[in-house]
Amino acid sequence: MSWQNIDLKDVSTQVELLPAGVYTFELSPGAKYDDKGAIRASATVNGHGEFTGKRVFFSYPDPESISSKGKVNSWSAVALKRLEQAIGIEINPGEDKVEYLNRVAGNHFQGTVTITPANEQYPASVSLGLFNVKPAA
Repeated sequence: MSWQNIDLKDVSTQVELLPAGVYTFELSPGAKYDDKGAIRASATVNGHGEFTGKRVFFSYPDPESISSKGKVNSWSAVALKRLEQAIGIEINPGEDKVEYLNRVAGNHFQGTVTITPANEQYPASVSLGLFNVKPAA
């Protein structure tokens, strides 16, 4: 398939969201830092029928950065530690956090998905509860 065969008039921007619920996820490779120092990562649903393969994106802000509400994002380090515990493979001493996530990609964890409803500014979106990750059953 090439772009020449795509007519954007026929392309829908409506995205089928993953329903809210508890899922088993497989951590995807490709974690990286963004330009603000946040870690961007993703995972795919594993073993949930028609939702298997659906991807969720999540991020961990730089734990020393300041949120839009003026608070330090120290929660981010705690959330990443919970993912490490859920996966069950420890980060090596001195290992970069993104390198760690890419090294353990393919491992599973369980997490809760919530839906943020659409508003005038943004479409509905899926959020992974970063504090509620657990080992995969």
